[in-house]
Amino acid sequence: MAVLPDHEHSFVQMVINDITLRTRERQRLLNSRRTLREFSASLVAAREEERRRIARELHDELGQRLTALKLEMIACQRDHPNLGVGERAQLMLDMLDETVASTRRISMDLRPLMLDDLGLADAIDWLVKEFRRRTGVEVEIRLGEGLRELSPHLATTLYRIVQEALTNITRHARATWVRVELGRTGDELRLAIRDNGVGFPNGSRSRNPGSFGLLGIRERVLMLGGQISVGNAPEGGALLVVRVPCVTPPVSARDDDLREAAEPLFDESTRGSLE
Repeated sequence: MAVLPDHEHSFVQMVINDITLRTRERQRLLNSRRTLREFSASLVAAREEERRRIARELHDELGQRLTALKLEMIACQRDHPNLGVGERAQLMLDMLDETVASTRRISMDLRPLMLDDLGLADAIDWLVKEFRRRTGVEVEIRLGEGLRELSPHLATTLYRIVQEALTNITRHARATWVRVELGRTGDELRLAIRDNGVGFPNGSRSRNPGSFGLLGIRERVLMLGGQISVGNAPEGGALLVVRVPCVTPPVSARDDDLREAAEPLFDESTRGSLE
């Protein structure tokens, strides 16, 4: 609004913009994002439950049957000490051992049963040891107290974030050292994963085509109502920092996260927030 003088008269000019339609469209967009996030969360939960069921069946049903078959083979080898039969029986026993090991590995890759039985700390410790054994990369791990009291959903999500981050390091970082830190401060959990690899290209704001690792991590963090920072550490290499509340708020209470859902994963403010 502005006053326009005209000799002895004054005129008032007003410009009114009707933002009703814009506000309505914005609310529709927020509702759509909220619905998609709720749907995504339900899909993740269903997939984890299916993984848990298959892993348990592989471990209990198939594992027990293979073990019973091995015992029968040992008994048959003992009762029929024929040289030719014994050699074939030993080959079959070796194949059984390899099958049992493969079954156990597949079961653990689907979902480590220790995540349900022993808790998040032991599951991450096993995951890190397996990563070190397969890749030869030295891993330093620091786990705080109070991780056994976390909800199954929160523990599973944090485990998957660590798993995906280590997979990304294997594929892209060319690192020889990794540090994984997870601790609890008050009502917040902080997860930090750093490596000494090549890091992210300077100024890069886009992900590689077909690479959904970081995008998947970001979606998991937002489902927990948390925050994620990704960038290069001051000493070199990449650094991922995740902060999530110990109690996950409902999706409807996270409109700020929904509004920021379209923001780039990499930004200039990331570097300062990682230190």
